[in-house]
Amino acid sequence: MSKSARLRRLVQGTALLGACALSVLVARPAEACDPGEPFLHSTLPADGAVYPGNAALLFDGFFISIDALTVTVDGQPAALVPADFADGLSEIAAFVEPAPTDGQVVVVSGSVCDGCEPLTLTYTAGPPDVTAPAPSVESSFFAVYDHADFVSGGGDCMSDSDLTLYVHLSQQSPAPGDPTLFTVAWDPDGEGEVGFRRTLRVDGESHVLALSLVTERLGGKDPLAEVCLDITAIDAAGNAAEPFELCPACFARADAIEHGVDTPAEPAWTEADGVPGSPCAGVEPQTTGEETETDASSSDTAPTTGGGSDTSGDSTGDSASDTDSGGATGGEGGDKGCACSSDGGDPGDAGRFSLFVLGLGLALVKRRS
Repeated sequence: MSKSARLRRLVQGTALLGACALSVLVARPAEACDPGEPFLHSTLPADGAVYPGNAALLFDGFFISIDALTVTVDGQPAALVPADFADGLSEIAAFVEPAPTDGQVVVVSGSVCDGCEPLTLTYTAGPPDVTAPAPSVESSFFAVYDHADFVSGGGDCMSDSDLTLYVHLSQQSPAPGDPTLFTVAWDPDGEGEVGFRRTLRVDGESHVLALSLVTERLGGKDPLAEVCLDITAIDAAGNAAEPFELCPACFARADAIEHGVDTPAEPAWTEADGVPGSPCAGVEPQTTGEETETDASSSDTAPTTGGGSDTSGDSTGDSASDTDSGGATGGEGGDKGCACSSDGGDPGDAGRFSLFVLGLGLALVKRRS
């Protein structure tokens, strides 16, 4: 075989090997996290219950829709109308119109998702609910944990997170089947460019909302001194409590511990974690460090608060964001999606490896010649 033929074969082989290397090492799109199958978890009211005729129905599930549902009141056709105060709520909220009166029987039927069992929900309308929620302002507060930055690996159903706020919400115990819809918001520029907003359902006396953020959402503000949370509370009938404000943060801690998740568990706060100038400074905390519902009634600490304006049945405000608005993660609403990025080697690594292979081939050609 001539030298020119051997050279041509070696160059072709080197090119083929380089192409294989590029196909292995270049960045490739990662598979998105599995969203799971759609399902209906629960309804409020439950089947067979007595429920206020003026209260919105709540449908809790994953990838569900009420578009195919039909509703009757004492056998007469009615309609399901989305509740305008439920923006950002993970559940679907809808009123029956015309509103059933005390003693009338309501039947909701149909399918809420592909592959789901058909729904048949029958309940009896009770007297109208005219009592607003009663938040315990003195027992509500928030804390800040500046943990090691977390960067999503792509396809892991988690989002980037630089710090986490733990918002402790307390209220007088609501009646069974009469949950409170709390909205926690901070919008410093009034335009939604920075800040965050989260709406969640609380059925008991207390709940801890874990809200993980990237620092860009703070707009350069100090989360310990310059972030004031606006809190509103409304029930399914549209009865609203007076809004209030939480600021400054009560507890704060900063460390470089890597937790491997975007929303770490709340630390067990100590007296040393009290934020100077807050009511928690120099006070032994009663928090448990748990991320789920806690008994906030035992807490002796709370931030300073301020009253709000007069309220109406639609006091949560307008928002087009969902429960993970503004880069916030964790807490409620985990079914809203995940951060999915590319997964693979650096394209520069592939290029350098290909050049190495090409150089090796040329060296072999020179040696044989």
